[in-house]
Amino acid sequence: MKKIFTIVFIILGGIIGCGIGNVCSSIEALKWLAIGGEVGFKNPLLLDLSFLQLTFGIWCKINIAGILCLVLFAFISNKAFKWLKI
Repeated sequence: MKKIFTIVFIILGGIIGCGIGNVCSSIEALKWLAIGGEVGFKNPLLLDLSFLQLTFGIWCKINIAGILCLVLFAFISNKAFKWLKI
C-alpha cells in the first residue's frame, strides 16, 4: 500500500512540475525551469488481429521543474508516511 501511495505522489509531482514549467516559460527569470524534452512514441504501435486490436504507446514530456517536483513529492510522501506512522 505504501508503494502505491509513493507512486501516486511521484506521478502527481511530475504533473504539477510540468505545469509549473510551462507557466514559467513565459517569465524571463524562470525560463530555465522549462528546459526539457520529450521521450516516447508519437505514433503508437498498433497490433490488429482481426478479432482483437491492441495499441501500444508511451510518451513522456519532462522539464527541470518536473524533475524538481518529482524529487520534492517523493520526499514529502516519505515524511507523510513517517508522520502518519504507515
